[in-house]
Amino acid sequence: MWTIGVIFTIVGSGLNQFFSLRQPSVTISALVAQLVAFPVGCAWAKWLPLGWLNPDRHFNIKEHALITIMANVSFGSAAATQIIEAMVKFYNMPSQGGFEILLCITTQLFGFGLAGMASRWLVGPATMIWPQVLSNAALLSTLHSRANVIADGWSITRLRFFLFVFAGGAIWYFAPGYLFTGLSTFNFICWIVPTNVVVNQLFGQVTGLGMSILTFDWAQVVYANQSPLLVPFWAGLNVIGSFALFFWLICPILYYTNTWYSAHLPMLNSNTFDNTGKSYNTSRVMNHDGTVNVEAYREYSPMFLPAGYAVTYGVAFANLTGIFVHIALYHGTDLWEQWKGRDKKDVHSRLMASYKDVPWWWFAAVTILMFVLSIVTNEVWHTGLPAWAVLLAFVLPMIYFIPVGIIKAVTNITSNQLNLITEFIGGYAFLGRPVANMAFKFYGYVAVSQGLEFVADMKLAHYLHIAPRTLFLAQGLATLIGAVVQCGVTVFMITRIDGICTPDAAGGFTCPHGRVTYSSSLIWGALGPGRNFSPGQIYGNLLWFFLAGPLVVIVTYVIGRRWKQANYISWPVAFGAMSLVPPATGISFSSWWIVNLIFNGLIKRRRPAWWSKYNYVLSAALDCAVAVATVIIFFCITLPAGPLHWWGNTVSAHTADGKGTPWKALPESGYFGPRKGTWE
Repeated sequence: MWTIGVIFTIVGSGLNQFFSLRQPSVTISALVAQLVAFPVGCAWAKWLPLGWLNPDRHFNIKEHALITIMANVSFGSAAATQIIEAMVKFYNMPSQGGFEILLCITTQLFGFGLAGMASRWLVGPATMIWPQVLSNAALLSTLHSRANVIADGWSITRLRFFLFVFAGGAIWYFAPGYLFTGLSTFNFICWIVPTNVVVNQLFGQVTGLGMSILTFDWAQVVYANQSPLLVPFWAGLNVIGSFALFFWLICPILYYTNTWYSAHLPMLNSNTFDNTGKSYNTSRVMNHDGTVNVEAYREYSPMFLPAGYAVTYGVAFANLTGIFVHIALYHGTDLWEQWKGRDKKDVHSRLMASYKDVPWWWFAAVTILMFVLSIVTNEVWHTGLPAWAVLLAFVLPMIYFIPVGIIKAVTNITSNQLNLITEFIGGYAFLGRPVANMAFKFYGYVAVSQGLEFVADMKLAHYLHIAPRTLFLAQGLATLIGAVVQCGVTVFMITRIDGICTPDAAGGFTCPHGRVTYSSSLIWGALGPGRNFSPGQIYGNLLWFFLAGPLVVIVTYVIGRRWKQANYISWPVAFGAMSLVPPATGISFSSWWIVNLIFNGLIKRRRPAWWSKYNYVLSAALDCAVAVATVIIFFCITLPAGPLHWWGNTVSAHTADGKGTPWKALPESGYFGPRKGTWE
């Protein structure tokens, strides 16, 4: 198991990092590793003659799960590599091996320490279900167990059901994934009237609100909030209700009343714009030392956000404060009981008691070590991030980790929006120091996002009764190896390949993630949030959402004391599910909810036996089908031959939606917004 796990970790993390520098890219997901590991493990157990590598000649479900866990914690591209790309290729700083390795290790392993310290609240309790883990567990059980129970008249085994859905899904994905990509966007109304701006803004999928409802691409369905088969029906109602409220109702009102001058921009887009409707060119207002040239800024333009993007910021602000009130009101008693050790143990916890647990101080030691190494990293290599800021970057995820983890564990909806608050705080604290802003953001945000993956895998091990100390070693080893491999691949490529990270780079190695990180660091670290979000500035009123978040939670709680149905309203779910809007649009939410309604709303209630037997297997099969088909399409077709050019693959790009056509044209002055020279 260890040999296979380490090999998968090295190969998977290295390949994913290699292709992360390319546009278009491909990601080899942990699901692919989970599938491939089964025949590899079985073959290893049957034919490998070396006894010390094959002691019992058997490949069991626990070994398979540990390989899956090692892949899951290492396959994702280390976020710190984006800082390395930005510093070396866009800020033209020299490559420094020690700094780069320590940066990758500290940002990745901090979340590991957090996960272990929070496991008492996020892993042990039976109420912490972690639905995404049930899909992994169902796939593992399907591959290793031949038990079969007739469910509502269906006698087909889960393995055969999985294979049929997997094969059909993989074959079908060639249609929306390569042959006819219009099936993915499927904004057919826009195809009929491609020049009607309003219709394209309402029904479009590229820069519109996605009211076209349907997509035939499973990757599009799961884009914003993962598989709808894993989300409880009540949580699904919160998601679709939230999107309809904020983006199908409030966003058009703001847009068509030209609030924030937004009618001169696309309705939904993740870019920032100047006062002529073009992408904001930060190079026009920046000095060589990363500070703002105030006179050039006055002559150029303030920064403008599309209406949908501005609404997303407001929703995120509400979630950042509202989630604490929600957890206190709805989960406070349970958390206190768990702290006192008075919570009820389920069957899994009782079985896990036979193993030696991992002492709490092991994880605390990892966290403290990462904190010390982070200070050393930033002080020795002079990133501009002081020790007190490193402390703050560690404290923020510690505060948010359990609240965000509870929402994820119960609903499978991610409400981690620390990327915004860390940019916000960093923009005020380190104005004129974009590199410090980058480091602060990634230390804070990645700890929670990576830590939640560790916790989910701990829950998988909990369900399958894997020894905690074995799990500790597997997660720690895979994370460390993955961080070093990804750092090495990144440094090798950006220092040895001529022209890499440029728009005309050979092979498409344009470093898209590093470029976005660089641009974000300029916007938040150099221009800063004060020029846009401070009181009196153009988006200053969005700060009221910080107050609105707790208020709506309290009001809903009070109503729920009298009308119990109101307790199904979860504002952290409603707010957090919007975190990927944009680039996600309505078509990802409406199609997602239709699937959620059919399976978790109707079938679960009317055919509970069928749902229990096949639902999670169905989710795993569809996810695996897309993951495997994506890899095949990329390596076998797109990489050697390029994309397929015909009407079905280009129709969306030739509409007003695809072009991002605004509702209002520029005024006669040639620009919109405040008069030139009047902004500061």
